[in-house]
Amino acid sequence: MSTDVNVGSITFTGLGSGTDFESMVTKLIEVESYHKKQMEAWKTEWETKIEALNEINTAMLNLKSTLETMDSMTEFLTKGVASSDSSVLTASADATAESGSHSIVVNQLAANAVITNANGLASKTTKVNTSTSAQTFAYSYKGNDYSVTVGAGATLEQMVSAINSDPANAGVRASIITDGSQYYLQMRGLDLGSNASLSFNASATTMSNAAFNDASDFSITQAARNAQVKVDGWPSASDAWIESNSNTLTDVVQGLTFNLKSLGSNPPAAVTISVETDYDSVKENIQSFVDNVNTVRSLVKTLTKFDENLEQGSVMTGNYAVQLVDSQLKQVTAEIGNGFLRYNAGPPATGDKISSLSQIGIMTDANEGSLTQGLLVIDAEILDDVLRQEPNAVAELFAATNIGGERVDTGNFSYYSGVTGVTKAGVYDVSYTVSGGVITGAVIDGKAANVDNEKGTITSMEGNSRGMVININDFPADSTGKGVVRLKQGKSGEMAAVLKDITNGETGALNILEDNYTDIIKSIDKKIDYEEQRLALMETNMRLKFSRLEALLGEYENLSTSMESQISQLSSS
Repeated sequence: MSTDVNVGSITFTGLGSGTDFESMVTKLIEVESYHKKQMEAWKTEWETKIEALNEINTAMLNLKSTLETMDSMTEFLTKGVASSDSSVLTASADATAESGSHSIVVNQLAANAVITNANGLASKTTKVNTSTSAQTFAYSYKGNDYSVTVGAGATLEQMVSAINSDPANAGVRASIITDGSQYYLQMRGLDLGSNASLSFNASATTMSNAAFNDASDFSITQAARNAQVKVDGWPSASDAWIESNSNTLTDVVQGLTFNLKSLGSNPPAAVTISVETDYDSVKENIQSFVDNVNTVRSLVKTLTKFDENLEQGSVMTGNYAVQLVDSQLKQVTAEIGNGFLRYNAGPPATGDKISSLSQIGIMTDANEGSLTQGLLVIDAEILDDVLRQEPNAVAELFAATNIGGERVDTGNFSYYSGVTGVTKAGVYDVSYTVSGGVITGAVIDGKAANVDNEKGTITSMEGNSRGMVININDFPADSTGKGVVRLKQGKSGEMAAVLKDITNGETGALNILEDNYTDIIKSIDKKIDYEEQRLALMETNMRLKFSRLEALLGEYENLSTSMESQISQLSSS
């Protein structure tokens, strides 16, 4: 036997008894380690579950990011715009633009004011203030007067710098131009439009240089003016025009932005702007929605699969939380849109013609044994047909963002507004009474609403409808009214909101589950540590016992050898 300082490092020589105690200790400890190995395997199992949760969480976050790129009408319902002459006019459209064409005549572009010094100077460094004291250069811009102090002996360059660096400068830039022999001060307003006038204020200027003394010292080389257009022949009078102080017109036709480029021919000819739904882009959005939802569904399906042939489950088979999360997402795709009502042809017609994914050909494949079983599938024929007939309704199903509507049973009221992030999508009952010219009572979603008799509105103060404002249209006439107001949210936004809750880093179901699993692993680690200490102590004690046994056997072996030697000597004498 050999012994180190650490008794746990006792080794056996086998010389005393010929017994391999080292192997015996190793085997006995190995047998005794069974429980520890069980716990290590258990730990690995929980770690694998955490990896699976992280995989699901990542897939859901990717799905959420994708949905957030198509959760508004502008993002989802792409409109294509074509111009018959893009050198004169281009345009862009958002989701509210109607398909069709518009005839635009551009009579004038908006321009900024430019004035130029009439009397040139010999050089950039010619003094404009020839005195020994500060003088004043003054000008007017957009109806306001401005003055700049020009230091004693200042040059043309220094005066330009003083104008441009003046903290009170409201949007005028000065520069020096030259005709090849002389140098001139030029000033230009940065704003377009007829109101952005610019002029030299000679009466307030005290410059000693003769080039800046009289109003005639500056000429208007470009007058500030508005853009002028006719849209679809309006205004009809030959000398009447729609005017704008910008060459980008955003409020002439709903959903369209016109970008004026030039006048084109003389006299100006009409340019045709054509607007139509970009069906290919919309279909790409729908396909992206389905593909990304299916990515999550496929992953959950794989991780929760039970192999009946092997009678063996996957890592998350039977996991209640994962099943619940999967169920929440399936619910979003299966139910009608949040805030939507099923269509009723009436009369009068009520509800939404498109309120569910199944109506546009998107359904869950329920065919047993199918490769796409449990996944969303698209009936392209149905989708194409519905999309051509109801493009806006399809877009709302995916991308409506608190689009308000009402169904009035009695009275006359309408949805006015909601608060983004506060007012939730849904269907809300509304009732009110107007008597004696004032609103005497109002209820929204079963709760008393705030009344504003000055504006003739009622506002929800509680619950999911909080912040919703309803306009009483026949106020202050005595009346009563009731009905429903609904705020629609598309499937992209609805599912993104569900995913946001599920993947929340603190309160989300997946995070809570991972925390639970982590706690379990920590508990297992403690048990493994205890087992390792127990096994180490056992090994130490075992080695001490066997070492003493080996020593004793060695003594017996020596004694036996000695006796055999003595007997041998007696026999030979």
